[in-house]
Amino acid sequence: MRLVTSLSLFGAFSNLVYSFYVVIVGFLKTDVAPGWISLSLQQSGMFFLISLVLLVLAEYILNMVYLQNEGPLYHVGQEFTSSRITRREKLNIEEVALKPVPTPSAYPKRAA
Repeated sequence: MRLVTSLSLFGAFSNLVYSFYVVIVGFLKTDVAPGWISLSLQQSGMFFLISLVLLVLAEYILNMVYLQNEGPLYHVGQEFTSSRITRREKLNIEEVALKPVPTPSAYPKRAA
């Protein structure tokens, strides 16, 4: 990510240098192709902004990764020995009271 940051910074800087070059050529030369100055300035300005956006995004990602890595190096997945947890709690089992299933003898008899 530092390489991306460096390349974005280099791209932004080189587009600024190119913009100054275009302005200097526009002032010193008289036989410049029509539209070259405005098109070159527009393209260098847009690439400058894109490079700055990539720079900000790369730095943001680096900052988020840095903040995420500040936490503990481990997470407790399951605790095997503890003076507070019993074996039943460790098994993650709940007792459910079942309703008794009625048998045919429990039904009232019909009069024929």
